[in-house]
Amino acid sequence: MFRLTAWFVRKAFEKSSDQQLSLAERIKQCEEKLQQEDEESKEIKAEIVKQAMEPTDCFQTTGTITEVKADYFIIDGIYFVPRAMLKNTEAAKHVEENTKLQFLANRKTDPVSGEVSTKVVKVLSVVDNVWNHGAAAAEEEDWTQPADTASTVTYFKKNRRREPGTVIGKDRDILTVETDAGDPISVNIDKTSMTFVPALGDYVTLACMVQMDGKFVDFKGEVLEVESIEPSRIVNGTGVIIALEEDGGEIRTTTNGTVIFMVETLTDYRPGKGDRVEFRAVENKHVRLRCINLKLLAAGVTKTLDMATSPSHQTNETGRGSVRNGSDERAGSLWADKHGINITGDFDVTLKDGQDRELRKVVIKNESRKQHKILKMLPPRSEAPQVCLKSPFAHTQSYLFPGESVEYEFEITGAGLFGRNEESCIWCFGGSFRIGRIFRITVGQETSNGKLPTINTIGSNVGGGYNGKSSYCKKQLALLNMRRAPGPVLNGPRIGMRANFIANPMPSYNVPSELYDLILTSPSRAEVCNALERPPYCLSEELSPKNYARIKKTLIHLEEIRLQIEFRKHDLDRAHFTPEESFLALEVANIAEARPSILVGDCVRATAPWTNDSTIYQGVIHRVLHSRVLIKFDQTFHSRYNGESYAIQFTFGRSSFRKQHHAIKRMQLTHGLEYLFPERINVQEPMLNVRLNARGELVLEESMEGDCTKGRVLPWCNAALNRYQKQAIVNVLRGEARPMPHIIFGPPGTGKTVTIVELIHQLIANVPSARLIVVTPSNSAAYLITERLARGGVLEPGDFIRLVAMSQVEREAVPEHLAQYCATVDVAEERSTFGDVLVTESGLRMKFQAKHIGRHRVTISTCLGIGSLMMMHFDPNHFTHVIVDEAGQGLEPEVLIPICQVSRTVGSVTLVGDPKQLGPMVHFNEEQTWTSHLSLLERLLSLRLYSIDRQRFTGDTAGYDPRLVTLLRINYRSIPNVLSLYNDMFYDSALEPYVKEVADEDIQLLGAIRDILKLPKPSDSSEDSRKGFFFCGIDGTNKQSPDSPSWFNSAEACMVHKIVERLYRGERCGPADIGIITPYVMQVRSIRRTFDAAMLEPPKIGSVEEFQGQERKVIIVSTVRSSSAYLAHDSNTKIGFISAPKRINVALSRAKVALIVIGNPKLLATDKTWMRVLQRALDDGTYCGCTLGSAILRNVSTATRREGNNLQRQYDDDDDEDDEYQY
Repeated sequence: MFRLTAWFVRKAFEKSSDQQLSLAERIKQCEEKLQQEDEESKEIKAEIVKQAMEPTDCFQTTGTITEVKADYFIIDGIYFVPRAMLKNTEAAKHVEENTKLQFLANRKTDPVSGEVSTKVVKVLSVVDNVWNHGAAAAEEEDWTQPADTASTVTYFKKNRRREPGTVIGKDRDILTVETDAGDPISVNIDKTSMTFVPALGDYVTLACMVQMDGKFVDFKGEVLEVESIEPSRIVNGTGVIIALEEDGGEIRTTTNGTVIFMVETLTDYRPGKGDRVEFRAVENKHVRLRCINLKLLAAGVTKTLDMATSPSHQTNETGRGSVRNGSDERAGSLWADKHGINITGDFDVTLKDGQDRELRKVVIKNESRKQHKILKMLPPRSEAPQVCLKSPFAHTQSYLFPGESVEYEFEITGAGLFGRNEESCIWCFGGSFRIGRIFRITVGQETSNGKLPTINTIGSNVGGGYNGKSSYCKKQLALLNMRRAPGPVLNGPRIGMRANFIANPMPSYNVPSELYDLILTSPSRAEVCNALERPPYCLSEELSPKNYARIKKTLIHLEEIRLQIEFRKHDLDRAHFTPEESFLALEVANIAEARPSILVGDCVRATAPWTNDSTIYQGVIHRVLHSRVLIKFDQTFHSRYNGESYAIQFTFGRSSFRKQHHAIKRMQLTHGLEYLFPERINVQEPMLNVRLNARGELVLEESMEGDCTKGRVLPWCNAALNRYQKQAIVNVLRGEARPMPHIIFGPPGTGKTVTIVELIHQLIANVPSARLIVVTPSNSAAYLITERLARGGVLEPGDFIRLVAMSQVEREAVPEHLAQYCATVDVAEERSTFGDVLVTESGLRMKFQAKHIGRHRVTISTCLGIGSLMMMHFDPNHFTHVIVDEAGQGLEPEVLIPICQVSRTVGSVTLVGDPKQLGPMVHFNEEQTWTSHLSLLERLLSLRLYSIDRQRFTGDTAGYDPRLVTLLRINYRSIPNVLSLYNDMFYDSALEPYVKEVADEDIQLLGAIRDILKLPKPSDSSEDSRKGFFFCGIDGTNKQSPDSPSWFNSAEACMVHKIVERLYRGERCGPADIGIITPYVMQVRSIRRTFDAAMLEPPKIGSVEEFQGQERKVIIVSTVRSSSAYLAHDSNTKIGFISAPKRINVALSRAKVALIVIGNPKLLATDKTWMRVLQRALDDGTYCGCTLGSAILRNVSTATRREGNNLQRQYDDDDDEDDEYQY
């Protein structure tokens, strides 16, 4: 027993000893490991300190305060420190001159200008041996340190870090973000890259440059600079707007709950309740998801109004009337016979014109076994009814015994209207029941089914009609055959001699063969789009500096291919030439009006495929006349031509496409493509330190800190400028955000051209080194600026020059009174040509070289025309300023042509235009999301820096940063009522009318229009007499000719003619005072024929594009379309008015006094924009014409409420069963 006990004790002791030994070993191992880690840490810290001793951009040093101001102080005369950096400590109150501070600073070099700037990141301490307030210093031990410990410079490495945070403050230029790193971080919005406009509560991620400091565990010290701010999370999706307030609304989604949006973040889209939208949102502390981008997918209003379901289109076999079908039993009971009462008659009426009239009899017969009483007849309720009761009186009461009948006689007139219309008559009977009938009236020279003998209408296949798809395929095949069967080419002489030596020749930039094959061999456009969205093209990618050149160059190639396809419509299978002077003339009907346009300099290829001659004879077009072109081939072709027939193919010059390609290449070298995607503002000292004083005078400040009321007053060349125009000029002259483009946003009639001319005058007068390039996309606008400068009398003829293309000279398109200011360009290098500048009799100068152009202070041309200067040699800083007028109408690569010719370091770019009106014309527009249709102006305004931010920018800025965008707000064109229409619809009511009171003669004109449209004429003193917008509803028929995709509407054409003819007769307006806008060429011709037949001088009749930038006292808009068929095709091809807000805006904003819209309200009401136009006419009481159905009135809420009240008041003595019948 004893031995057993001893054994257990020995074993327990041995086990305890083993455990103690194991524990001791583990402790020893841990100590060794900690010692090793400590040594490694010391080595890392020593390495960091060793590295930091080498000079870097981040350093810690000591300096002396040399200047103290209220909000800041200066250290060592160079380091700027805001007082806020002391964080409101006690030390901040006692800082004064000669106080020494230890601080952390960061040095940065601008990558473009090379300018070095140093920013104080943090004040670390106050050196105590020079602290003059001991008591205060004693309380601030953390802010003081001995002088001997702060006398050296310590350098630190830098590293990047991403820091999540929440926006907790926004004060104009400063954004305050709360992070987990410590104190909130203040971010300068202008100097920080952002892809969106942050709002309070947004969850964001900061990309920071931080100090590497060995004193911290993770070696990460102070935040030196915030490089960019991004949303912590972006949520994309679709939803439906379920709530809408004045300043914002709510979107309901299926996967992300609700999303909140603010109206101020929207640009072109005005939301409506029920709209289906595509959104982009960021996470927000207060509202969970905040929308930052919104795009309409489908409007909430009824998009399909079935015209075939109205009572007028459903007659019974006897033709006695109409019975309404559908779920609305109340409506059905109104139009049906009931209680044994039958109403019969011929309710379809066709009149030759608006002055024609016919009589119709309606018989009411009692076929029941009991007596009925007719209480009254309710006539049509329109102001100028087409159906008038002749006998008996409407309120005549009569008894109908069984088998008896009574006869009502009606007179139906045209009432000055055209097209189709419906008017309702309702009989009220004793016993509280009613029976209604609808007269269907057609006025004009079309049959009841809307067809003309030689014209095909929608739904008719007689004669084939226009087949857009087969026509496109035919042209596509012709181009493919043209490429696959080349032969030897014999070229004709060019217009002008080709330069042998060019300083900077442009490459050819030919279309890649694989892209040709993709477009020409794909069986459908959908497959083309799918292929272009895949590598290597990837056109659906969001545009960025990395993919910009690839995407834009591909889009330019696609545009060239599509234009070549469209040019095939001009080809002739067999034609012959006629000798004329030194040319061969080719007869082509209406060639001057052809689209795409045939221009001087384009080429004609003549081949004879039915012979053994495979030679391609290529001639150059020297003149384009109305129905023929004059061509020069090679002289051998001219000499042996003997009337043979040839197959003709037209080709165009490629110089415009080559210039666009070359501009992109030059932008990469001169500016860098990041210039086109600005993310931050590098604020510069003012180029010209000018301000506006209280009297609107331009004051040049003598000192940067001086008061703007002191200094030298610079005279305005045009003292009539308004305050917004003056402010735009001041903002450009200051140029604090240069080299970023400044945008002058000029809505219709706000004086953009006047502002540009004054800006040119001020730059030339006050910036001695300025040399300007002034360009526009169109020749007409360039001539207008030239004319204004010539008439201004400020610049001498030698100060400015208008460069024109040779095609302008050959077409004799140069205005004679401007010829002395114009010149053509010779791109040949100096000394490579002989002869001086040639001057014509009109003063036009030919063959201007670089040495001649360089002498002028202002060079005016088109965007493409100025591209010739890229092939010349100029010093990098030769041109200093670029002004682009109508910048919204130019393709982005076109606008880059002038921009790439100024230096980024000294250049100033100003874009003037209106992104809400017509944009660039593109031929390849298969996919709207590819941004090919966007101008540089519109794209910049969609970026964060150029967007509206009403929290930061208040007052007259309309929410734009005045350093980047100036909005011109005073409209000189329209009377207040007309202005308010497009102002409210497209410009958020930002415009102000210059014309406050309507002139007496204009009131009389509006009264005459009311008489013509059969509207009640108010007294001259009433507000209604000053309403200038009218909507005339015409339910006509849109037609096509068999060989054209264009549309025309005879009823609308007749109505247009009637209005103009009556205005002529009353001597209220002449042809120069009226403009007629219609989107279709065939309607232009149809309207013009009505004037020719009446032997009247027509006013200007044209498309929206022809009226852009113009104005007339009276504008008449013919919308043409009355059928929803092919509306999608119209939208894709950028014609027509449906679903085209920019085109609608241009059409509505041309009128000075009166705007008359003529169209089919049943179709137009399917479009959200037109719905608002119609609603406005109903609100103003200026609608006339065809009857509006209840479906339209339900969508037009304001009109529905008003008319519903009227109906209730009129029929309050009847029962409520059938209150609604027709408006």
